[in-house]
Amino acid sequence: MTLPVTPPDYAVGGGRGTVRPARARETVRRELRRAMARVPDVFAPGARLVVGFSGGQDSTCLLHALVHTRRQLDPIAVHVDHALRADSADTARRVVELAHTIGVDCEVARVDVAAYRQRLKHASTQQAARAARYQALLAAAERHAAAAILVAHTGDDQAETVLLNLLRGTGLLGLAGMRMDDAVEPGRFGPPPSAGFAHHAAIRLVRPLLKVARSITLEYCMDAGLHVVEDASNRTRAYTRNRVRLDVLPLLEQFNPAIRTVLARTADLAADDLAALDHVVGQILPRMRSHLPVDETSSSGAERMAQDQQFDLRLFRSQSRALQRRVLRAGIAALSGGLVDVPDAPIEDALDLLQTSGANRAYHLPYGIELCIGAQAFSLQRGGRARQRQPQLRKKWAAVVPRV
Repeated sequence: MTLPVTPPDYAVGGGRGTVRPARARETVRRELRRAMARVPDVFAPGARLVVGFSGGQDSTCLLHALVHTRRQLDPIAVHVDHALRADSADTARRVVELAHTIGVDCEVARVDVAAYRQRLKHASTQQAARAARYQALLAAAERHAAAAILVAHTGDDQAETVLLNLLRGTGLLGLAGMRMDDAVEPGRFGPPPSAGFAHHAAIRLVRPLLKVARSITLEYCMDAGLHVVEDASNRTRAYTRNRVRLDVLPLLEQFNPAIRTVLARTADLAADDLAALDHVVGQILPRMRSHLPVDETSSSGAERMAQDQQFDLRLFRSQSRALQRRVLRAGIAALSGGLVDVPDAPIEDALDLLQTSGANRAYHLPYGIELCIGAQAFSLQRGGRARQRQPQLRKKWAAVVPRV
């Protein structure tokens, strides 16, 4: 339903009560200017941008702020009708009207999420809806030759994401949460719902409001007189993220009123550490490959290198386990196209084997990748025939559709 926005009754970043409208406007504009400074190519004058538009307070705030910049941008709002409720078409109509009020054209992409979910391995309804949403945004961005996709994730969303990742069990990547400047690769969310949603190239994904509290976007909409379209599913406790938002975070605020800010700051620090590690690994990988003995790399030439990832074993063993883990994961990702649904157990087992095993050993990794250990080098090969691990029960929290 379409509702006039009202003052918040929850705390964001510590403390209760409302935020002065003038401060809310300036906060949003300041963060938008910072995003423009960090990725100026995305926000070049006249740039066409696809904006994920649910009609809620966050996306409404973002769309309105984009229209009122001095960059003369060309935003196109895209609303995804998940067809999960009987009134979803009416909701989509109201969202289109809201976008027109702001002065932006809005496209509606309807996806039967219930049917699409059947094509996604072990996906929950929320995960299938998220995948469908991004598939629609990606297709729209490619169709309009957009410079990027913009989504309105806030600091509160970042805090929820970090906490959810901790509950699932995460490494540094999950602790880093979402990035302001990201990219979405083809196939990251599984198969497209239909031929009309197909996309072929990686597309930039930007979150300009990632440091803005949800209370700020609410006050921004109030000050602008915008009537947001509230999604009733945001208040149901049937979904895990909603329970974290409605129950867990308020409980944690009793211990630390600034817990949302703390979690978002933790994500920033983890992201910086992750970038430093990626830089180190980027320097190590070429040396590992350039030092490979000739007899272990010359037999198959360039065609084999396209199929295999090969590494100098002595140099690999001289690294810390943290760097070894990242090198191994990078090799798997290069062969498989990603690390979705790769559990930690086979990675850790492979690291143990690489550290202690002699030559002529093999081990089966996810995606049919075989680890083969030689006297001086080891390789990761697609289509390997090493003995597979005994099947294990899938963890309840394991997800095939990542939160982006």
